[in-house]
Amino acid sequence: MTTQDPQHPSPAADLTTGNPELDAYTAAMAGDQAPLLGHVVLYSVFPGTVTPDDLTAWFTELDLDPDFLPPPLKSDAAYERVTGRDGVRVTYPLDDPTATGRDGRRRRRQPDELGRSALLMVRPVSRDSGRIVRHVVREVRDERKVKLRYDTRLAAVVFRRDTSEPGAGQMTIKPDDKAIAALPEAEQTTVREMLAEIQASYITNCTYFTGDRLRSLVRAYVEHLGAIKLRPTGGVYFVHHRHDATLAALRELVRRFGHGSLLARVPLPDQDEQREMVIAAFTTNARDELETLAKDLAAARRAGAKQAEVEKLFERYRALQASTAEHSELLSVTLDDTNDALELVKLQLTNLLTTADHEDDD
Repeated sequence: MTTQDPQHPSPAADLTTGNPELDAYTAAMAGDQAPLLGHVVLYSVFPGTVTPDDLTAWFTELDLDPDFLPPPLKSDAAYERVTGRDGVRVTYPLDDPTATGRDGRRRRRQPDELGRSALLMVRPVSRDSGRIVRHVVREVRDERKVKLRYDTRLAAVVFRRDTSEPGAGQMTIKPDDKAIAALPEAEQTTVREMLAEIQASYITNCTYFTGDRLRSLVRAYVEHLGAIKLRPTGGVYFVHHRHDATLAALRELVRRFGHGSLLARVPLPDQDEQREMVIAAFTTNARDELETLAKDLAAARRAGAKQAEVEKLFERYRALQASTAEHSELLSVTLDDTNDALELVKLQLTNLLTTADHEDDD
């Protein structure tokens, strides 16, 4: 799931804890006033100031599985994120289209002045076991995207590795004061503001988890609960009621992430219509996964896959088989179509494994 725009939040953002009708409905369902099938789960995660220590303490307090804690923050990863392709960039116009000549009339711009803009970005220079060197460069282009000027070095952004610990090190920024001074005053300010942004963003990424990292955590935990995607692109799931306590803990965890972060649980009554919706969603997801697995099997067979590669395919098959058995039991339904497809894939796997065994013997 991508970073949510506060101006365009996900559907979960509409299901706030201040909604009295939803709260009353949730309380009624939780109070055994109606049979509960499970919950429709939606979540939105916005960037906040969550440190590794915060997250570890919250997992302990809420009795969540520490296996889902993200890996430790690393300085080299922060450097790559800030100075990489999706890192800090600044674009700004160079021309004033309202400029006038000495006679007070609007001056017609010359062809080489049309739509000129400058782009400040960070480009790689060198990398070795001790350090990574990148330069802040300035490109000037016109509206036809024709490069007019290229300044190769306004500053050096260097990461020096600390070999005592994987991923450790320190970033330093060294401005080229002479090159910056050659620019117009307004541009000098823009360049120095960009360098300050790189430094601040690096410190932030070394200190706090990004929204993407936290979002991945929530997605992985929800999917671990046997969640069924109700929307092909994800973000909306069904989770069986046996995981109610864990969902409640996750809801509290997400609430602490940052302003606007929310995990919403919409109770789903155990009625025919709702049950059919969930079964249809699971069957569709399983069919798609089985089709992908079958294609991967065919590709592996054409490529003459070795036994180790086939074993990985078997692991995917076994996971699908276990998921089908689990949801068949939880939903009290026989998933015949999915089971038939599983048998076909199993036959393909067995044939492929036999072929791999013979090739390894040879």
